[in-house]
Amino acid sequence: MIKNFTFKVPISGRVLACLKLLNKFNVNNKTILDVGSSFGWLEREILKTGKSNKLIGVDPNKDAVMFAQKKVKGARFLVGDALNLPLKNNQVDVVTLFDVIEHVPENFETKALNEVNRVLMKGGLLFLSTPNSKFLLNILDVAYLFGHRHYKKEQLIKYLKKSKFKIIESRILGGYWFSIYLIWLYLTKRITGNFLPRNTFLENREASEFLKDNGIHTHFIVARKM
Repeated sequence: MIKNFTFKVPISGRVLACLKLLNKFNVNNKTILDVGSSFGWLEREILKTGKSNKLIGVDPNKDAVMFAQKKVKGARFLVGDALNLPLKNNQVDVVTLFDVIEHVPENFETKALNEVNRVLMKGGLLFLSTPNSKFLLNILDVAYLFGHRHYKKEQLIKYLKKSKFKIIESRILGGYWFSIYLIWLYLTKRITGNFLPRNTFLENREASEFLKDNGIHTHFIVARKM
């Protein structure tokens, strides 16, 4: 329900890495589509900068869309998903797929990227993050046991090339503390029902890993529509 959503999200760690990536490529004054926008945290942080971006969030969760539309003034939110984006062709300058592609049905990654390509203008940018596939990271991810996918860099390159994208930057950031933090998050949410339970000890340690130049946990890729 709407009341379960919150903006008490620490702007650090993986979240901060996503924002820094957008800032690095200067997306000011661009039309940005955030696929998997949830409760609108990304739109809210972008609006704080005061830049005149046109922001569109898309999420399949109707309650999240309602919450975001009510709480985040200055952005537009729509119900939809990565396989069926509710936008016309060649409509946006930037698309973000932050921790989304691993949630589309298996073997539908290329279809999702084709949808992104469809709504992007020529030369538009895709910003993508997704878990890295590494044996210990995989077994530490409780959700991985139930179908939450991780990817090797070679797989992502294959998908992006097939969907007519050219990779212009690719990095892996974060470490094992983030995996431990996610285990605690999953279990605590299951027990308490709290949407975003906090643990500052783990948050600080996982955040410090994402500040390093290299890591093992999460792919961060920027690609351009050819």
